Amino acid sequence: MTQPTLFVCALCKFPAAESSAGDTPGGQHLIDQLTDCLKAETGQGEIALQPVRCMAACDRACNVALSAPGKLTFIFNDLSPSQSAPDLAEFCRQYAASANGKVPYGLRSPAIKKATAYVLPPLVAGEVEAAIAR
Repeated sequence: MTQPTLFVCALCKFPAAESSAGDTPGGQHLIDQLTDCLKAETGQGEIALQPVRCMAACDRACNVALSAPGKLTFIFNDLSPSQSAPDLAEFCRQYAASANGKVPYGLRSPAIKKATAYVLPPLVAGEVEAAIAR
């Protein structure tokens, strides 16, 4: 089984309705919370947490993508930097346990249902290499 990667925009700002944590961007605050939540929910190293500098959806911050080879890719936005880490960590556990990334809709938390912006089909390794070779 391949390790899923959770990409989190480190530069996302706190929404106006949430208080900021000093000079720390909302995305970095979310990353900090996710580090602990992922360890508690999935165990050490089951999900790779990858900060990124920008996901180009600043008007819908905080932005996150969850992906693994051969699995669906989920893109989330409008996540609360201060409240969404536990729900996101739970979804990561569900995703990692699934064979193809399909987490039944009824098992997703309300916050994850609301934040789901896109679900993309899995990339198949052979198809990727063939497309690059063209």
